[in-house]
Amino acid sequence: MLSHFLYICCLLIIVNMSSCIDDNNYCGGKQDVTEAVKIRLYPTDEQKKIINQNIGNRGFIWNKLLVKIKYENVKPTQKNLNNILKELKNEYSFLEKSESSSRQQVYRDLIKAYNKHKKEGAGFPKFKSEKNPNISFRIQANNNNIHLNERKNRIQIPKIGKIKFKTSKEHKQKIQESKINNITIKHENGIYMGIININTINTPLKYCFEAVGIDMGIRRPLTCSNGLKIEEFDLTREEKNVKYYQREMSKKQPGSKNYCIAQKRYWKALNKKINKKNDQYHKITHHIVKNNQVIALETLNIKGWFKNKHWAPKLQRISLYEIIRQLKYKSERNNRKIIQVGRFFPSSQKCSNCGYQYHDLGLSEEEWTCPVCGKHHDRDLNASINIKNEGLRLIREKIIKTISYWDCHGLRCAGIGSKVLTFHSTRGMLKNRESPTS
Repeated sequence: MLSHFLYICCLLIIVNMSSCIDDNNYCGGKQDVTEAVKIRLYPTDEQKKIINQNIGNRGFIWNKLLVKIKYENVKPTQKNLNNILKELKNEYSFLEKSESSSRQQVYRDLIKAYNKHKKEGAGFPKFKSEKNPNISFRIQANNNNIHLNERKNRIQIPKIGKIKFKTSKEHKQKIQESKINNITIKHENGIYMGIININTINTPLKYCFEAVGIDMGIRRPLTCSNGLKIEEFDLTREEKNVKYYQREMSKKQPGSKNYCIAQKRYWKALNKKINKKNDQYHKITHHIVKNNQVIALETLNIKGWFKNKHWAPKLQRISLYEIIRQLKYKSERNNRKIIQVGRFFPSSQKCSNCGYQYHDLGLSEEEWTCPVCGKHHDRDLNASINIKNEGLRLIREKIIKTISYWDCHGLRCAGIGSKVLTFHSTRGMLKNRESPTS
C-alpha cells in the first residue's frame, strides 16, 4: 500500500517537474504546439520541372558553399554564407527559379550540420551527388504567400503556382485554422509530398497513473512490462512485389516506355510497404503513450549493432530508431515522461523477482530459471520489468534529491495552477488544498 502511494506521488511530481502547467493542461486541456501535416501533391508536368529544378538548385548551392568551407577555410557564419550566395545568384541565372527563402534555407541547414559536427561529434557535412541526391527543399511562409484554396483543393506556393493536393478533411481544417510557418516539398519514390509546418492547438491525452518498461531487441522489436509483445511485422507479400518489379525494371531499357511503367509499379509497391510499416508503428506507439504516464527505455547502441553483418538487414527492416522517435515526440506532446536507463544496466541477467544476477546468460537463451528463487523467466519480459523498476528508481532518486531543499512538514510536491498537492509527512497522505495567489 505504501509503495503504491509513493509510486503515485512520483508520477504526480515528475509530471509537474517537467513543466509548469495549469488546470486545463492537467485535465487534458489545450496547448499551442508546432505540428507537421503531410499532404499529397499532384503537380502538372510544368510544375514538376520547376520542383525538380528547385531540388537541383538546393544540391548545387549546398556543394558550392561546402567547397568554400572545406577547401577555402571560409568560416560558416550566416553573414559569410549569405554573401557567397548573393555572388552565386549573380553568376548562375538558373538559381533565380528558386524562391529566395529556399536558397537561404540551404546555408541554414549547412550551418546546423557543421555545428553538429563540431559540438556533437557528428560526421563532417557531405557533398550531394546523384547517388545521394537531395530530394526536398523548403520555402518559408511570409505575408500569406502559402495558402490553401480548400474548395478547389489547391495550394498556392511561390514560384510554382497553384498545385492540386489531397489530404483528409481533418488535416484540411487544421491547416485552414492554423498559421503556416513553412512547407517542405519532397519528391521520393515517384510521388510528390508537401510537409506543412503549422502552429496549432493540441489537446493532450488525459493523465494516467501507469508506468511501463520496454525492452527492444532484434529477435522481438518490443516487449512491454505489462505483457504486450510486438513481433516483427509480416511484410512478405509487399517485399515479394518490390523484388518482382525490380526484376522487371532490370529487363527493360532505361528511359523506355515499358521501363517507366515498371518503375511506377515498383514505386507503388515500395510505398505500400513503407506506409504499412509506419501505420503499424504509429498505432503501437500511440497505444503505449495513451495508457502510460511514465515510459522507461533502454539506452541502445544501435550503431554498434549495425556493424554486425548478420543483424544489419533485420535492424534495417524493424527500424528501432523510428519507434524511439515516435515515442519521444508523442510523449512530449502529451505530457508523458520518457526515462532511459543506462546502456550497461543488466536488464536481461537480473531476476525481477529476487534481484539475483545470472552472469552466465547466453544471447541464444530465450528463457531461464533463477537458481535462487526458482522463478522461471521469459528473457525479454523479465528485461522489460527490470527496465521499468530501474526507471522508477531513477525517478525516486531524482525526487529525493529535489525534496531535500523543501519543508518536510508542509511539502509542496506538485503545483497545478491554483491548486497544489501537499504531502503531510505525519499523516502519510495526499490532500488537495487551495494555494495562495502567487
